[in-house]
Amino acid sequence: MKLSKRTSMLIATGLTGAMALSACGGGSEDEGGGEASGGSGRVVFGESTDFPENLYPNIAAGNATSVANVLIKVLPSAYHIQPDFTVEFNEDLFTGEPTLEEVDGQQVNTYEINPDAVWSDGTPISAADFEFTWRANRSGDPADGGCPAVLSTTGYEQIASVEPGEDDKTVVVTYETPFADWQGNFENLLPAHLMDADDPAAVCETITEGWPIAEGLPEGISGGPWQVSNIDAGQQVIVLTPNPEWWGDGPELEQLIIQNIGNDPTTAVQGLQSGELGVIYPQPQLDLVEQVQALEPNVESEINFGLTFEHLDLNTQDPHLADPLVRQALAYALDRQEIVDQTVGQFSSDAQVLNNRIWLNTQPEYEDTAPEQVKTQNVEEARALLEQAGYTAGPDGFYTHPERGPLNIQIDTTENNPLRQTTIEVMIPQLAEAGINASFNANPDIFAGAESPTSLEGGGFQAALFAWVGNPFITSSQSIYQSPQGDNIQQNYSRIGNPEIDALFAELATEPDRERQAELGNQIDGLLWEQMATIPLYQKPTFVAHQANIEGVQDNPTEAGPLWNSETWTVE
Repeated sequence: MKLSKRTSMLIATGLTGAMALSACGGGSEDEGGGEASGGSGRVVFGESTDFPENLYPNIAAGNATSVANVLIKVLPSAYHIQPDFTVEFNEDLFTGEPTLEEVDGQQVNTYEINPDAVWSDGTPISAADFEFTWRANRSGDPADGGCPAVLSTTGYEQIASVEPGEDDKTVVVTYETPFADWQGNFENLLPAHLMDADDPAAVCETITEGWPIAEGLPEGISGGPWQVSNIDAGQQVIVLTPNPEWWGDGPELEQLIIQNIGNDPTTAVQGLQSGELGVIYPQPQLDLVEQVQALEPNVESEINFGLTFEHLDLNTQDPHLADPLVRQALAYALDRQEIVDQTVGQFSSDAQVLNNRIWLNTQPEYEDTAPEQVKTQNVEEARALLEQAGYTAGPDGFYTHPERGPLNIQIDTTENNPLRQTTIEVMIPQLAEAGINASFNANPDIFAGAESPTSLEGGGFQAALFAWVGNPFITSSQSIYQSPQGDNIQQNYSRIGNPEIDALFAELATEPDRERQAELGNQIDGLLWEQMATIPLYQKPTFVAHQANIEGVQDNPTEAGPLWNSETWTVE
């Protein structure tokens, strides 16, 4: 499904932010440091998720929607995800479609890089960049030359070698075992000439530090149509200008300004109404949708259901939630239909409860794999499970365990997100009926790195509400649900796994047949319901709105996001 990163992991989403709008629309004022060429006019995109703290996409601190939106047309990727969930090879990066063949019983992919393809500093994009991207993502084990900070090794860990072919513009990738989702590899190609080192420990240090937002990308590097030319962390503004060395078509604009606006509906609507914002992509809420639709015909908008789903993660290292009976009780106590009705169901009659983590409601492979006990609220069964686990109810109705103490569960989520706050506020009385004393907590560090004790990666949480943003590559879910390997948990923030699920994912990774992939994915999800460490809630709608005079805006309800074709945008 990030899904994350796009090849092999899911992107976690959050929100925030204060608003400090920049001018927008068709101007020519140069706010950036790049050598803008060709385009005219500018568009301000109102980013409603957290302003990034780090732009390196393969570590927790950079695994965010806001980072993906910045990089989507800055770092080149082998394949692009289309709005209809299909994938197409990067026609600018390659001279033809990459090939797949079997050589001596091994899967071999060959990529022919466009001779004109260069980084923004003039360095040719070459096989060395592919080789380094593989090496930087292939392992989380330092003893194997890997790096624990890497979020996902899916796909890369199956590669035996990445080598130049007849010349440095030909890349030959040989797999130790077949990898069905090979088209998902080599997303966000890394500049080897700026990051590589002979010592794996030094590479790991570089990866772990990432690209702090205040420093931007190394040397402002770009291999796509846009280049990050200016970052104002205080005002939460990132300015993209045309990459002067770009060899393809576009961008048609002189500037694309990414302005963090948070998830305040009033800010988004007022920004569109005044013309200060050109495009917004907020998490939809009833008031927001109605107010934006009232701005027609000057503003156009649409709602879609993509590959993002909202869920509750339970930390199995918590004394209470380590007990599978408690996790079951919590799931049984929830009325997920009411949660949908009180949140996304308020503005879309297509919203429905999600009963699968691998496939989403609108995918043909989707099956309802949920046990009957979670399809409706089962308070009495939840209470029975808690009592079986040794809890006793006090006079206030809430349970206590003789060793673990009161059954108090704090549910963390992102800051400034009314939809998520509402979701948790609907959950709290439902859980209280079953004797679980739940509370809401807006956690500003939820997506920070392992050094932050209350982050998902740091493990200092009990339950967390957030979303995974998906892609068509089914193996991308592996990094979320496979067993942690020592300190390397990848994206398995619940910190749980079992050999049966790991084996099924291993089979899934080598299975090219979609029907068999569907069977395996649904089988995995059945086992995940037994773990009850992740509780899916609903497939999340996307909502894009833009000034009617901006041509070319098209929603891509996958992790590719709203800026996936931004180099083609024009302003009338």
